[in-house]
Amino acid sequence: MNVSMWIMFFIVLIAGGVGGAVNALMTDNGFLRPKMEKVDDKTSIFRPGYLGNVLIGAIAAVISWGLYGPLSPYYIIGTEQALAVHALPEAVGLTLASLVGAILIGIGGARWLTGEVDKNLLRAAAARAAASKPSMGASQQIAMATPSQALEVAKMMK
Repeated sequence: MNVSMWIMFFIVLIAGGVGGAVNALMTDNGFLRPKMEKVDDKTSIFRPGYLGNVLIGAIAAVISWGLYGPLSPYYIIGTEQALAVHALPEAVGLTLASLVGAILIGIGGARWLTGEVDKNLLRAAAARAAASKPSMGASQQIAMATPSQALEVAKMMK
């Protein structure tokens, strides 16, 4: 396998990680470390934090680049005949479009992860609020809160 292909692979991986970090900045979660958010005595929600965003962004970018990038039709392992027929050309490179696409895919992949975690937090907040006595003040706070803040408000309801 061509060494330059691995270099491009790692550049795309890093670009996707940058996209994941950008997503972490764009959300209310910011640069939180991974942690378990306790809902009640029996239930916790894993919040992957910025490290999860970076990891998912990097993986999403590499998958996208592998599927649709300029090297997608080339064999990386196989019989000698297959590798000889579809050998990597001498002139391969990473285009600007592939690089910025990796960042965009990293943001999108990390956004998916953030959305899933936020959905779980909001579901837990709704369940806690529904099991509590009605409170106009708490309902207004939840309406304007981030998902993690909504859970905290719901946990304080009696």
